[in-house]
Order: sequence, then C-alpha cells, then structure tokens
Amino acid sequence: MRRILLLVFVFIFVLGLPVFGITLQEAYQNALPGLGYDRLIELDPSHTYTGGLGIIGESVGIKGHGAVIDLQGGSIAVSGSSVIDMDACVVINGSNGLLVQNETTAFITQCSFYGNQKGIKFEGTSGSVTVLNTILAFNTEYGFACDEGSFIDLRYLDAYQNTLENYVKWCSG
Repeated sequence: MRRILLLVFVFIFVLGLPVFGITLQEAYQNALPGLGYDRLIELDPSHTYTGGLGIIGESVGIKGHGAVIDLQGGSIAVSGSSVIDMDACVVINGSNGLLVQNETTAFITQCSFYGNQKGIKFEGTSGSVTVLNTILAFNTEYGFACDEGSFIDLRYLDAYQNTLENYVKWCSG
C-alpha cells in the first residue's frame, strides 16, 4: 500500500498536477511588474484559483489563459485610481464577479462571468469600463450593472439567463 501511495505522489510531482488549491490573492502577491502593469498575473489553466481579491491604486493585468477563478462568495474588487485588465478568465461563484469603483479604468476581454450574484458591477464616477467578447450568464441578479452616469463601452457580449436582468443602469445616490 505504501508503495502505491509513493507512486501516486511521484506521478503527481512529475506531471506537475496541483495537489493544493492556489488562491487568487497568492497569485497577486507573487506577481511581478510586466507589460506596463504594476503587477502582471499569469494564471495557469490547469489550476483553479480561489477566493477574492482587492486592488487599490494599482495597475494590474490578469492573463487567465482560460483559468477558472472560483471566488467562493467574494469579489474581485478594484477601486481608487486603478487599472484592471482581465483577459481569458472564467469567474464563478462571486457576490460580484468584478466590482469596479471610483476612478478605476477596466478593460475586460474574452472572459466569462458565470454563477455570480452580479457578473460585473460598475460604480464609477470618473472611471470607465470596456467589456469586449465576454459572456455574462446564469448570474443570480444581473449580468452587468452600472451607475447611470458611468462611461461604459460594451461590445460583442453574450448575456443570457441572468435572473433579474442582463444589463441594468440605476440612479446612484
């Protein structure tokens, strides 16, 4: 029996299969500057990243390469004078898949926001959000929600089966 367990661990080590989950916070903390960002997070699609992330006053690029981010009830929350650029991420199980606030500029491409409460929520006063080629599906409230005065640019989205609305603008205050 010990020999079988030893062989299993050897195969896991040699094949590089993940034994333990990786948090999105750990990936953020280990990220170095790159491509003009303060932090460039390169995700490995063979891993599932867990938990939320808070970004304040930084420029962050998340290159997902198709990796799953299971927020486990949390959010990717970005505020202050920040920049968030997300590409090819699958974001699931969050209160807000992505929460953008204040002066933040967000650029989201080729992502999927699935099974969150709100896929993307934008509460910006002077920031902007651009979302391209993205899927917003099966979120329990909204696919995309924003303030009425916000600058938004939504192109080539596939939004469906979001319980309350696919897109909503509301009056803040």
